[in-house]
Amino acid sequence: MAIAMTSCILFSKEKTNPTLPTISEKRQMYKSGEYLFATNEDVPLEELRSLFDEFGIISLEPLIIRDRSFKVVLEKDPGLPILEAKAKQFGKIRYIERNQIMQKYKSNP
Repeated sequence: MAIAMTSCILFSKEKTNPTLPTISEKRQMYKSGEYLFATNEDVPLEELRSLFDEFGIISLEPLIIRDRSFKVVLEKDPGLPILEAKAKQFGKIRYIERNQIMQKYKSNP
């Protein structure tokens, strides 16, 4: 019985939903060069600028004052793994993440 079930799974066709976009049709889910981060403590903007300066800072602005959250836009996007390593080495950043793009689902009326 297990062999029959396995063969059904191996040789079954993948069902697709025509209303859902395929992987190739999906758009990038984040803004390239834009990152959100929060500091552990009060860190002067000059220190934060020196951390990201090598990537060409287009803008660095606070988002939520009490949370010490910031948005940085970089001219040269080094990628999240490199920025995570720099943040860990810096020691004063609680988290850093890509700026996600919110997308509305298509719905039929």
